[in-house]
Amino acid sequence: MAQQLTDDETTFEQVGTGLTVYETDDLVEGVAKWLETPEDVIAFADLDDVSDVVVIARGGTTTFLTMALNAGIRGVVTLQGAPESHLGILCREYGIPAVMSVTFDKGVRTPRGEVVPADGVRIRLDVSSRPGGTVSVERGAPVDDSPAPESTAPAMSQEELAQIMLLLEKFGGVVPKGSEGDAVMQAEMTTRVLYTDAESIHRDLTREEVNEAIRYYTWNEWDALASRATEGESGLIPRQEYEAMGIMNCWFQHPRWLRAIEDRIGIDGVVDIASIAKREIGTKVNMLHIWALATAPSFGRGIALELGLHDADYEADRIRDAFGVVRRLYNGFWGDGPILTSMQGYRAEVLDRDWIDRFGQDRIALGVDADRSTFQRFQGAAELMGFLLHFDNRLGVSDHGPYPTDDGGFVLVRDIFLNEPAWHWNDPASPLPWSVTTAMFFGPDSGLDVQVIDISTAFTNPANYVPYIQGVAAYTRPTWDAPMSDIDVLSLEDMAALRTQIEAQSAALYGRIASMDRREKIEAGALTYTAGFALPFARAAGLLDELIADHDFLGIHPAVAACYDTIVSGVATEMIPRLFLTGSWGNPVPETASTGLVADETEFAVLQALRVRGFATTEQIAESTGLDAAAIDATLAATDERGHTQPTGGRRAMHTLTPAGRARAVLLAGDRLSATQRSTVADVYESFLFPNRDVKQLTADAQSGADVTERLEVVHGQIGAVLAQLGDVDPRFGRYGERLERAITAYRGGDRDALARPLSGSYHDVWMELHEDLIATLGRERTEDDE
Repeated sequence: MAQQLTDDETTFEQVGTGLTVYETDDLVEGVAKWLETPEDVIAFADLDDVSDVVVIARGGTTTFLTMALNAGIRGVVTLQGAPESHLGILCREYGIPAVMSVTFDKGVRTPRGEVVPADGVRIRLDVSSRPGGTVSVERGAPVDDSPAPESTAPAMSQEELAQIMLLLEKFGGVVPKGSEGDAVMQAEMTTRVLYTDAESIHRDLTREEVNEAIRYYTWNEWDALASRATEGESGLIPRQEYEAMGIMNCWFQHPRWLRAIEDRIGIDGVVDIASIAKREIGTKVNMLHIWALATAPSFGRGIALELGLHDADYEADRIRDAFGVVRRLYNGFWGDGPILTSMQGYRAEVLDRDWIDRFGQDRIALGVDADRSTFQRFQGAAELMGFLLHFDNRLGVSDHGPYPTDDGGFVLVRDIFLNEPAWHWNDPASPLPWSVTTAMFFGPDSGLDVQVIDISTAFTNPANYVPYIQGVAAYTRPTWDAPMSDIDVLSLEDMAALRTQIEAQSAALYGRIASMDRREKIEAGALTYTAGFALPFARAAGLLDELIADHDFLGIHPAVAACYDTIVSGVATEMIPRLFLTGSWGNPVPETASTGLVADETEFAVLQALRVRGFATTEQIAESTGLDAAAIDATLAATDERGHTQPTGGRRAMHTLTPAGRARAVLLAGDRLSATQRSTVADVYESFLFPNRDVKQLTADAQSGADVTERLEVVHGQIGAVLAQLGDVDPRFGRYGERLERAITAYRGGDRDALARPLSGSYHDVWMELHEDLIATLGRERTEDDE
């Protein structure tokens, strides 16, 4: 029976239960408003007064509700998510009561069929205790009793649900969270790979050391993120999809970038870069960025193995090399000793003591509620901007501390990054300073328990720490490389003015991101992971421009781009949580490592033929490759089983590549050529484009009845010279010459269809295959410059 809550005017009945973000005894009541799309949020934020509105949204992510939070709403209710999610964190910062992962017993249906309170009804939140909170609505609120739409997803059994809950509670169902879990994991280790000193950072890691590091990191990531594992979806940013692409991109890119950096500045230079964190505030040289340079490539390798792109030995030594560089960064960051906060009681005292003294000198007392509210709204707006600019991940906000103070209290420091010129969507943020840093003072009798985890995130108990802040110091840094003498100290009046500016730029940035198409959002998010994790170290080493020009620093690896369709098909939403919860992303480095893919010539030839043609019969593949039908059919049977190819169906027995197969073909093609050979192909390709334009024109003219024989002979002579150069790089290009010769011979003999009849092996067919093969070999996307 529904619980009834009565006051002088209205009777409420409980209709939903969920998780309280933070506790308050205040009466939380307002008008319900469901927000389905970013357009809904933008329209909502344009309303004059929303202070009496409790918004209801599907997911537990921050960015979707950015403009609503800035608008000053009364409360938040979500159908998904956890109090430790980014949205939960920001609701605490703003002091906005929230209940997450709510299941409603009655109400009306959303466009997807979920049950929520109707827009306009009065709604009341009971957030007086944790973990459970309740949602009630005024009696007589509209109810839709129609059956819910049938879900296409299979229902989860009670056994499956119980298994997931166990994996959320204990890593692998066995190892607990926190310092107790750290003790269990360290007890299993036989090496000191997670401790650094001057001797160990100057040598390569052994296979045993790197595998023990990987094993510990699988627990460490779970420890940091398990409480957020049910964050849910964002109505603005496809988070899990971009995470899958970005993390896999880290595997193919980070080790190369780290090697380029260390080769240029040396081991001592790497150590010195990380020591910046001790001397500067407002720097992205922080725990999260270093942590991610080890975790993301290893996790990305796990995704690539899961998709069958390569075997476990494929360039496995790159992981060992990357971990070596990361340990050197940690040594510069902490000095000798343990490298992770999970090994240090979750304390992150990074800054030199001079900074703590400086914070004390610039401290502003928060003696009255109005001052506390000014600071709270300022910091909340800044954090929202940091999350939004960095696509709802922690790269925009970094916590460290607690730093003890002379009075027995402590300081918690937060760097918030508002303006990242490396991102192509940064224009709305460009008027803002690079960063804001806040130092929050707590007294000796606060009773707060503070933990700072390795992703630079502070959690407190009680969860809402804002009432315990006694004073603050706040600063802006104009650019990433501005000297500490150029930082500005903020007064409360400065904070209020900057908050207004931040909120305006946040609204503009929200609209910019909302206008992106789905793929653009996913690739932008992937960029924040791949380039974002490495960006501060590339900048500090003075190599950013070179990495952009020569190492595709702001790009997506072709093998990862080829997996796009697989990732967005729903694979990411299943794979990422599973690999994360089980730790199965942490594949050990084998005893032997290869420098290329294990594949025979037949596999490459078949996959490349399908990559170029799109789809083909066995006979057509034989025409492209010169292989016999039996060898092709045997290869297709094997690649079908591995999920790299699949039959197309229909009357003709044709095959096509799957997205994973396309990625496999990209990797195989990349392994065949040296940098010198690839440069040769690029030069020859430029020569190819001249006759290519003539072929397009003469085929069009021929279809209009013109005689193009003489022009075709000229083009044929030109392409012969091009193919001769390509044949010196890879003999397979010679087959195009043979096929073009057969087609022009037929044309000379009077078969006019031999010039351009589609799907007949015509001159134009072969030419288009060659064009596509060259583009694929160079790993580039077709643009108007390729026409």
